[in-house]
Amino acid sequence: MAGFILCRKSRDEDAKHESLHMQRDLVREYVHKVGDTIVDEVLEDNISGTLFDRPGIKRMYELADAKMIDTVYIKDLSRLSRDRFYTLLIVKDMKERNVRIVSVTEGIDSFNRSDDLIIGFKGLINDSYVQDIIVKILAALRHKQEFEGIVINVPMGYLKDRYTKKVEICEETADIIRRIYKLFLDGHGTETIAKILNQEGVKTPAYYELKLKGKSLGDNKPKATFEYLWTYSIVRRILTNPFYCGDLVNHQRERSRITKKQIKVPKEEQFIHKDAVPAIIPREIWDKVQEIIRINSEGKVKSQSNQPCHRYASLLKCGDCGSTFTAKRRKTKDKPDRIEYVCNGYHRHTHMVCSSHRINESVLDEQIYKQLAIMRDGLSKCSRQIESDIRSWMSQKNNVSKRIKRLQDSINATELEVEQILMEKIKDRDNAERYERMIEKRNREIEGFKNEIAKIENIDKTIKERKKAMLENANLLDKILSEKELSHTNLCLLLEKIIIHEDEYGLRLEIRMKAPFLEKSYMDEIGMICEDDYEEVSA
Repeated sequence: MAGFILCRKSRDEDAKHESLHMQRDLVREYVHKVGDTIVDEVLEDNISGTLFDRPGIKRMYELADAKMIDTVYIKDLSRLSRDRFYTLLIVKDMKERNVRIVSVTEGIDSFNRSDDLIIGFKGLINDSYVQDIIVKILAALRHKQEFEGIVINVPMGYLKDRYTKKVEICEETADIIRRIYKLFLDGHGTETIAKILNQEGVKTPAYYELKLKGKSLGDNKPKATFEYLWTYSIVRRILTNPFYCGDLVNHQRERSRITKKQIKVPKEEQFIHKDAVPAIIPREIWDKVQEIIRINSEGKVKSQSNQPCHRYASLLKCGDCGSTFTAKRRKTKDKPDRIEYVCNGYHRHTHMVCSSHRINESVLDEQIYKQLAIMRDGLSKCSRQIESDIRSWMSQKNNVSKRIKRLQDSINATELEVEQILMEKIKDRDNAERYERMIEKRNREIEGFKNEIAKIENIDKTIKERKKAMLENANLLDKILSEKELSHTNLCLLLEKIIIHEDEYGLRLEIRMKAPFLEKSYMDEIGMICEDDYEEVSA
């Protein structure tokens, strides 16, 4: 008879000092006693028993298919597999190949029918052992992820010290990350940014993973990645990774116990640790980028090759048919190029669906600047009112402090009355209900005093918050108004939508501002735009 010896040791057994050679010697001794010949043997070191695709299993199948063995010898069934389904599958496959499996220490022979029940029972025990370990490990991991945070791998732009585990910014690669964010804020799309970086020969995350960390990417990555080429997906991952603004997010994915595949965890179940690592991108820039990505995704905005996207892309909506707008670059002789926006319903289906609603980008700029100037004037008036409120508040500060002190004294006195009433209630139990009503009345008075104190204190806080918000909004508007051109970034931050209506009198704009500027509508007649003779250029 020809036998095959399979020995396996996993990491969790290292502490037990269960040497592979001890396993092999034990099994060899048994094979010698029964008088079999050993054809081959495989010693699997630090390999989990939950895996099916293992060197020992592969070799066993090869020898069985080649009819070179008739017996597989193992120390116990857990060495074959710790997954009950794999155990039963291997036993079944070997039986079909007329190969029996013998567990030396358990006295189990797969050809013995009376051992079938024991094999199933042992497989269940071995499987439950693994599941118990998995549950404990996951519980400990989740606890650490939730309360401490775990940094396993750092993205491009960072390095992690292998001894101290400290995360630091790598300036060589961080500059590339900053460049990507700047290009995006300048209006370039992810595909355009990838093309620009490839044309300039900028190295990719895969290149730096190998150069700085000695790591190669997995086989599941796109072919372009291994050629060190930028793709739109790489750029998008960088633009949406919160690690760059200092936030560590744990438990983003988990392995399905059924399919064994990674599944995305809902955002509310993820563990987010703010400012856990050094930030390459300031939070205000990060927030701007995420808002622009959201707006561009909703509007399905794309930029030209190596050109920024049109500034009002995704922000225009037809008030008559509900379509978005498409941008066209127009050329006329001896005049600068101009950008015009046309209703997409008209662009695709002509007058059968809608009218053109054609509007020049410079007209949109003029209306937005006019609206911003009105808002800035309104902010100045509000600011003056707030300053007046602050002066009035400060002049009353001493009286207010005295008022708060009187209210606090009233609370203390009323609480003392409650204690005295409670003492009387204990002595006069027959009239307990009357005392309860007295206590209830005093408690209402105490609650009223506390609410008045909170209201007074909130006035101070509210005025300061209003002043701060007003100042921030005013500074932002001043910055935007001082610029020569409204950028796509600033437009996305300022505007919710511009709805364009068209009738026999011309175009009418409904400008909807976004928080923190309070949503407002601004109507303006700009008249019908005449169609000049011009040459259409690809947009």
